[in-house]
Amino acid sequence: MASERRTIAAICGALSVDRQVVRRWCKRFLAAGFDGLKDRSRPGRPRRLTPAVWQKAATVIVQPPTKFGLPFNRWSVRELSRFLDDRYGMRVSRSSLSRFLQAMSLKPHRIKYWLNPKDPDFDRKAARICKIYVAPPARTTVLCIDEKPGIQALSRRFATRPMRADKIARLEFEYRRHGTRNVFAAFNVVTGHVLVHVTEDRTTPRVLDFLDAILRTYRRGPLLLITDNIHTRRGEPARRWLQRHPRVSFVFTPDHGSWLNQVEIWFGMLTSKCLRTRSFPSAAALSDAIYAFVAHWNSRMAKPFEWTYTGKVLAA
Repeated sequence: MASERRTIAAICGALSVDRQVVRRWCKRFLAAGFDGLKDRSRPGRPRRLTPAVWQKAATVIVQPPTKFGLPFNRWSVRELSRFLDDRYGMRVSRSSLSRFLQAMSLKPHRIKYWLNPKDPDFDRKAARICKIYVAPPARTTVLCIDEKPGIQALSRRFATRPMRADKIARLEFEYRRHGTRNVFAAFNVVTGHVLVHVTEDRTTPRVLDFLDAILRTYRRGPLLLITDNIHTRRGEPARRWLQRHPRVSFVFTPDHGSWLNQVEIWFGMLTSKCLRTRSFPSAAALSDAIYAFVAHWNSRMAKPFEWTYTGKVLAA
């Protein structure tokens, strides 16, 4: 604006700044050009906390409090501030510690569960399953099978209050139990079609009945069943069943690798879309609701999942 020969008063009115501010920056620009617009060094208040304080805080925060004889297992900003003062005489405010932890991306209040693979051949088995997902064998039906046990038939003591303007739906806390059901499911990797049997338990005879149902549904061609390696799949009855049906083969997920089974994804959708927050007056009503959801899934929602994990080595 000054280069356009506007007056200081006009610049002050346009920018809503004080007259002295405009005069100061114009003088600095005329004296040193663009370098004159840079911030000048200023003494300010000297730092009260030395780098050693932050180094100690970073060292302590990544260790459990129990290592220092404290009776809790996770740090809070309050407890860390008190510990640094009591143990090392370092007085650091909670707000300063909070800013430091945020700057360092340290989150002691959060935790993520991790299950270490115990199968020494985990990566090879995982890579094999992922290869089947990405490129299923020609003229072979690939099914992911598993069971979801212990689904409770719960009825709420009072009806759910529906959502209204500015109010979310409210679910009655107290409930009555009416038994449990087990769900066997087979998810078709190529089509997304699901075959389900709802049973009272998951014993070996129930497993064999479900396998027979799979054969009645998929009558032709080889069948490749991806499953976990529990005793009902590896036991003698299962081996005899496989000998009687040579067109069926099992591919076992590695130990602690059930998440490689795509039917687990479908079980999550069954829970979130059909079971959670619903009220069932009986176990039979629960079974009917599951079968109704499966029918809707196969007619309207069925599609293959987009599998992105390639089987590379996992790291915690």
